[in-house]
Amino acid sequence: MEYRCTIIILLGLFSTLMTNAQQNVIGTIEHDGLTRDYRLRLPPQYEEGVSLPLVFNLHGNTSNAIQQEAYTNFNVVADAEGFIVCHPDGTDIPGGTGKTWNVNFPGSGNTTDDAGFLNALIDEFHAEYGIDLTRVYSTGMSNGGYMSYKMACDYPNRIAAIASVTGSMVPLEVANCDPMRAMPVMQIHGTNDPVVPYGGAAWTTDVETVVEWWVSNNNCMDGPAVTDIPDTNTGDGCTAELYEYTGCDESTRVEFYKITNGGHTWPNGLIDLPGSGNTNRDFTASEVIWEFFSQFQLPASVPTTDLGNEVELTLAPNPSNGIVRMDVDEVRIQSVSVYNLLGEQLLTKNWEQESLSYRLDISHLSPGTYMVQMGTDKGILTEKIVKY
Repeated sequence: MEYRCTIIILLGLFSTLMTNAQQNVIGTIEHDGLTRDYRLRLPPQYEEGVSLPLVFNLHGNTSNAIQQEAYTNFNVVADAEGFIVCHPDGTDIPGGTGKTWNVNFPGSGNTTDDAGFLNALIDEFHAEYGIDLTRVYSTGMSNGGYMSYKMACDYPNRIAAIASVTGSMVPLEVANCDPMRAMPVMQIHGTNDPVVPYGGAAWTTDVETVVEWWVSNNNCMDGPAVTDIPDTNTGDGCTAELYEYTGCDESTRVEFYKITNGGHTWPNGLIDLPGSGNTNRDFTASEVIWEFFSQFQLPASVPTTDLGNEVELTLAPNPSNGIVRMDVDEVRIQSVSVYNLLGEQLLTKNWEQESLSYRLDISHLSPGTYMVQMGTDKGILTEKIVKY
């Protein structure tokens, strides 16, 4: 949720961020009526025709892309390991400072389509830089960790694995999340986090419950292997353990770094954040996150391409109060999910038969506008529908 770097610190880091300036891209994209900003790091290994992985590194609440880029030092890992890293910006906090991500915090009133924005960036970077669509990952600090979980729930066909640092999931997201596949997940959290409490609150799910939810979703074996992280820095005021859940479906796994007496910080982040508690210096979050991500890619059975306007799709009648016919051209629908405008999944259905005409019953939904997302044998189709 919240962390701040001072302007003086950021100015001191400016030369570091501009090293290899020809590899840094500062861009914008139009999405849902808004101009959205992002920072992209192309590693030295990038060249046209070579498909590299993509990692989203998402900032916390009241922060921004450049602060997250400086604080986590993910560019150094990207350059060494040969992947592209994107630091996008959320939207401005009304009447406040910094930026935020819409993860359905209770009472926030935020309706920004941030998940759709990140999904659109995947298509943008595939078209422009040829990223590997089977190796797209999301991580983030605090609010950015919540957003990474939301991407795992909303776009499991596009995100191969996620990692959350000091983030969690809101109770509504836990109740409605249905990724329909096993998802590799890493959680890093301090037991003395003063911002996102380890034990949860009315507005946020406790960390161990979140970990257990993904262990259950992935159908992992009971009981984790627990490893003490060597306490190489005895002056940081905290220690760490790694809980590893294996034997999961689709060769996935869940990893949880529990930092005893740790605060609301990024392990081995570039600076100590004032008022955020202890920063663990026994391991580097950016390094272990990439080591985790690099083991996974989307299963071959998961369609990764957003077909956009390439395939003719008809939903009729639209508006509707009952049965909707879905006619598609030259593709076979394998699954369909319906979401409300808050990104909550309301229903899902799978098809096995060969057909170019499908029917969906929305009679039980309340009047309003919904998004219908179809997984096909060639990619993803998304369309709005109105229930009256």
